[in-house]
Order: sequence, then structure tokens, then C-alpha cells
Amino acid sequence: MMSRLERSPKHPAVRMMVALFQSDPSLSATDISPRVGLSVSRMARLFKREVGVSLVHYRNDLKMERFFRLVQDRGHRRPNLLLAALTAGFRSYGHFHRMFRSRWRVGPREFFERNGRTSLRA
Repeated sequence: MMSRLERSPKHPAVRMMVALFQSDPSLSATDISPRVGLSVSRMARLFKREVGVSLVHYRNDLKMERFFRLVQDRGHRRPNLLLAALTAGFRSYGHFHRMFRSRWRVGPREFFERNGRTSLRA
């Protein structure tokens, strides 16, 4: 879906970054920098060169994928958008909402209403 890698990373540090972000997309570049042994700026450049997208873009895509998976896992029950956003790794609902709106040009409630869900509660 969204977070598919543009290219398969060859550098071991980038493979480690991908694994860390996939296990916990709420981690920041500052969080994983010591684990990888590179500065944040070096990590960002290397990641972009190896993968084809920025660290931030990749991490945000992972969070959005998790959000949608959590909402879909609720089946026909009303999803709690706040809980799904926080569980997916977003640090606040406001940040999640801004990212969602910038990507889909509508807020999450309206997005789901357009797709047949009319009784969502955030």
C-alpha cells in the first residue's frame, strides 16, 4: 500500500531503520540514531538515497497503514478514531488529523462517511 519501499535497502543501517520503524512507527529518527550508530542527518540522507523516500514520509505512511488496519479490524462496530490514531503511533489526534486532511483533502470522519460509515465517533 503506502509504505512499500521504493527500493530494497542494501545498507545494513537502513535495513535496521526499516525494521525498527516497522516494529514501532512512533519512534523518531532521534530515538533510533544511537541504535544505528549514525547522526540523524546522516541517517536521513542515507535512508532517502537507499529507499527513495524520506524517513518522515516512510514513517508517516506506516502510521497511516496501521490506522486503517485498526479501523478495518473493528468490522461493523464504530471505530474510535482517536484510539486508532494513537495506537497507530501518532502522538496526538491533532497531528493525525492534519496529516490525514493533507493527504485525502477531507478529515477522517468525512472520509469514512463518504465510504458508507455514517456514525463515527472520534
